[in-house]
Amino acid sequence: MKQVIKKILSKIGLDVVRTSATNFDKKTNSPKNIVKSNVSSIQNIPLSTTVQHSEIHGDVRIGERCLIYKVNLSGDIQIGNNTSINGPGTEFFSSVNKIKIGNFCSIARHTAIQDHNHNIHNITTYFIKYHIFKESNRNQDLVSKGDIVIGNDVWIGTQSVILTGVKIGDGAVVAANSVVTTDVPPYSIVGGTPAKVIKKRFSDEVIVKLLEIQWWNWDIEKIKRNKNLFYGDLTIEKLNSIVE
Repeated sequence: MKQVIKKILSKIGLDVVRTSATNFDKKTNSPKNIVKSNVSSIQNIPLSTTVQHSEIHGDVRIGERCLIYKVNLSGDIQIGNNTSINGPGTEFFSSVNKIKIGNFCSIARHTAIQDHNHNIHNITTYFIKYHIFKESNRNQDLVSKGDIVIGNDVWIGTQSVILTGVKIGDGAVVAANSVVTTDVPPYSIVGGTPAKVIKKRFSDEVIVKLLEIQWWNWDIEKIKRNKNLFYGDLTIEKLNSIVE
């Protein structure tokens, strides 16, 4: 009977494993993978992901095998699989549009990402509609250029700022202390304020192949079968010798 119930719950999308006693800490009244954190929607965090000393509020969805440490996430945020986000001082805020982060990303401490800004075209940049005129929605004081989309296998260095509407391509690197105001091409290294392209990580031939194979979407077993690809300098020969 228990197996039948599990199958039914699985079909309608409920996580049976999460509610088991072995995965639940009775002292903290939270899953064991969520440590000293305030999380408004624990159902959006799989058991394979670890959240420590963090604040997570709003519609925040996190993929498998992620590490979230001393981070503040608020709003409509989607994080892929195998991504590490480290604090302290790391804050992502989504008020108007979404923040989307891909698989296998590495985001360092003191990074700020927000989808909105103050409006410099109004008489004041102060949130006067919300604070003085008591409008119920603070978004009337905000401006946004759209979603922030961070691709897969992106490395963002410490104390970087990613601003509204920016799209960072797969495999890109953002140097420490950068302010990213415009889109970043795939496999580019950018730095500065505002951030500009310093160089490409690989040749055009290698970049085209990487974007074609999209290794970050492979299952873990396929990644393990291609262990050699992840050791040593990358070459086109390695990319042409992938084990399926």
